[in-house]
Amino acid sequence: MTLVGGALIWELQQTATVEYPFADRSIAAGEAIGSEAIDWRTVPKGLMVLPDLTQPIAAKDLLAGEPISQSDVASETAIPNGWWSVPMALPAAALPGRPVRLVLLDRHETVDGVVVAPGRPDPLSLSDAGLVAVPGGSAAAVASAALAGTVAVLLQP
Repeated sequence: MTLVGGALIWELQQTATVEYPFADRSIAAGEAIGSEAIDWRTVPKGLMVLPDLTQPIAAKDLLAGEPISQSDVASETAIPNGWWSVPMALPAAALPGRPVRLVLLDRHETVDGVVVAPGRPDPLSLSDAGLVAVPGGSAAAVASAALAGTVAVLLQP
């Protein structure tokens, strides 16, 4: 038994380690993850894959102390020239950078867009609207439909 315990201790001492990012505080979905929000901790090498933290945005709510994995981050979404961001209610799976198709129910029209910021509940706001970038020529119609509640947001699987 002593031999097995000694072998285990020896093996653990030989394990290489790496620094891995953990949330230093709670981070809301859609919030930029700055260096002040990351706590780097030592973990065994190969335990987790390091996420790309180049201009990261939280793709979901992160709790303080939670490891930050690649699926937890999205990159900042660039809005094409001439496009406008329109606030609207979005499903939870509508993360920054994800393409969406907006169906303007009152106009029987569709408009393609890109999620800029996810919706999130805000007790101080009247809505939990996210932002979707749309071509400038469609922005007024999309904004009108979003305000009237006559827009459906479609996501590709």
